Amino acid sequence: STYPLSPIILVGLIKWTRTGGDNEFDNQFEVIKSPSKKLSNRLEAQHLFLQGLRSLLQFVPSHVNGRVEEVVNCLLEVTCDAPFEIVHTSERALQNLVCGTDPDTCFQCLVPFLNDTDVDLSTKSNPPILLSTLRTLRHLIDRISPKTLENNFHSLLLPLFLTTLRHKSVDMRKATIFILVEVYFVLGDGMNMDNFTESQQRLIDVYITKHPKKQAMGDQTLDGVPISLQSKGISA
Repeated sequence: STYPLSPIILVGLIKWTRTGGDNEFDNQFEVIKSPSKKLSNRLEAQHLFLQGLRSLLQFVPSHVNGRVEEVVNCLLEVTCDAPFEIVHTSERALQNLVCGTDPDTCFQCLVPFLNDTDVDLSTKSNPPILLSTLRTLRHLIDRISPKTLENNFHSLLLPLFLTTLRHKSVDMRKATIFILVEVYFVLGDGMNMDNFTESQQRLIDVYITKHPKKQAMGDQTLDGVPISLQSKGISA
């Protein structure tokens, strides 16, 4: 790094991993969310902290047990109106978090960001926190219990997905499709493809077919039409 405070920051992060002290934890989070204006480059400092947190969540996720909600809130909040580097690193840190801590706890922490979300379909702009939430949820679907997913899919997730699938943003639609593919491998027919338009069904099936899990299962098609669409009366 070209920025002289980086060793101090990293030492602080290392100290936190060794002690697990709440004060140190809170201090690091404050810099991540709102770095000091006295720093020579605030975004560089914020990015450095996020990179450190990303590594900690990858190698020692147990250090945030009991504070998962705070971590989720912090990492999603910093994606709002942030440059690509900040958003990307935050999302990778969130991926490490949901893959290394209790999945049902992580899911409950994401619910407030999915519930009662106002999605403006008249603009191509991405609601940044929602997009990062969807990208994080994708990595969580196959880790939460099937019962939790089933209980929340039709009541909470599906209404949101039907909206985001109509969003003008390609990124928003793609993030939704990726989640639905993961849901399919957990719920199967319980996802009920009838909820989607024919074009949406075909798009979902394209990504299901390309998924490594599907390739491991073999190509389940009949006369060139995915089996999941056969019951819809769709032919090649």
